[in-house]
Amino acid sequence: MATSSNINHNTWQENPDDIIMLANRSHNNYMLELPAGRYRLDAGRRMRTLRSILKIAEVKTLVDEGNLVIEN
Repeated sequence: MATSSNINHNTWQENPDDIIMLANRSHNNYMLELPAGRYRLDAGRRMRTLRSILKIAEVKTLVDEGNLVIEN
C-alpha cells in the first residue's frame, strides 16, 4: 500500500500565465482541428486552453479576423 508521502499529486502543472480563455464571438460554430483531436467551439461559447493554441494556423486566422478572442 502506497503512503501519501510516495504519491505525487501534482504530476503536471502549467504556468498560470500560459492558460487563456478563448471565446467565440462570432455567430458561427467552428470545428477546430487540434493536435489532440477535433474540438467544437460553438457561437458564444468559450474554452479554457493553453496560449500555445494560437500557434495553430486555423486558430490564428480566426483570432486575426476577430471571430475568436482572448478573454481575461
